[in-house]
Amino acid sequence: MLMRSVARRYATAFFQVANEKNQLEEFQNELQQVLAALDANRELKRVFYHKLIREKDKRNVIASVFADKLKPETINFLHVLIDKKREEYLEYILQAYTTLANEARNILDADVISAVELTPPDIKDLQGRLSKLTGKNVRLRVNVDPKILGGLVVRVGDRVIDGSVSKRLQMLKKNLVKAQLKLSS
Repeated sequence: MLMRSVARRYATAFFQVANEKNQLEEFQNELQQVLAALDANRELKRVFYHKLIREKDKRNVIASVFADKLKPETINFLHVLIDKKREEYLEYILQAYTTLANEARNILDADVISAVELTPPDIKDLQGRLSKLTGKNVRLRVNVDPKILGGLVVRVGDRVIDGSVSKRLQMLKKNLVKAQLKLSS
């Protein structure tokens, strides 16, 4: 919980800079680029996250590796993370930043689970309905899970709409057990 709270503060500060410069997408892409580079380069990752390496040395490595790839604001932001010993928060910061940027762009991500592969027209129709329902531009991430037997499970933010056949069967079973208990009494 603390990690997400701290990450949100840093993400908010970085978001404000990006928003002032009207470069939300660019700053988000740069944070993603840094995380991808850390994942791809084991030595860079070791240096960036290591507790015993001096801040000055870390800043020099970051500046030299990303000098021609990142905006000065992003490099300065990474330097602040290093100086405050918050490097391990970077992934959470990106998540929080993405949420803030999506809110500013009126974008809402939704996860959809279907028992079978949805056709492009079905996806477009569902996306349109969810956009109308939420008043936002909905981006869908569609996954297939045959265990739900049929129907859909949609997660939009904190809301879950479970229209799966497996859920309906569970509810039917629960109601039948209740009915049997009432008949037995």
